[in-house]
Amino acid sequence: MNVVTRLALAAALMVTTLCSNAQSQESDCMRKEVEAHVRQQFALYGPQSKNHEYFGFIYLHDGVIGSAVTQSRPCLTEKCVVDSTKAMQLIPRPATVLGEWHTHPHGGSAALSKHDVRGAYSNRHISCYFAFYSTPSGEIYGWDPQRISVPIAMASRTPLGNYKDEQSSTNRSWIGALSASAAAGL
Repeated sequence: MNVVTRLALAAALMVTTLCSNAQSQESDCMRKEVEAHVRQQFALYGPQSKNHEYFGFIYLHDGVIGSAVTQSRPCLTEKCVVDSTKAMQLIPRPATVLGEWHTHPHGGSAALSKHDVRGAYSNRHISCYFAFYSTPSGEIYGWDPQRISVPIAMASRTPLGNYKDEQSSTNRSWIGALSASAAAGL
């Protein structure tokens, strides 16, 4: 993404965040709720990332955490880029932007790219901004968007689980609910 587009995106996100009326709800940054939401997003979009990257801005709107999601074109080479401005356009107004997440395609890299790190870093001015990504093997990590270089951002990563485990857990819960319904005669 070129510099002008990145600056326009950062300015638009700042305006979106400043226009929010949910400041009291973001005082604790809602980290646990954001992480739970991110795990759900990865459980949904991670398996679909065979030939695409998915990107989402996490936001709070009317007390509900959501994601404005977009996908890349098919990833035909190891380099795969998502245009995050498309996701930015899907954020409802007014909403508080809480962070971002993205998947790496199944044949992609397990490491953050300079574009990943610079993209999150450009939004570091947003209070309580979180950054997350998943590796091709399904590992989910958060990292510190205050870090400008790939090695330092990689060193700041914290594991949040694996979306394959999250998907299995969701499937087991769904199967358990169906079994309970069948046993109850529903």
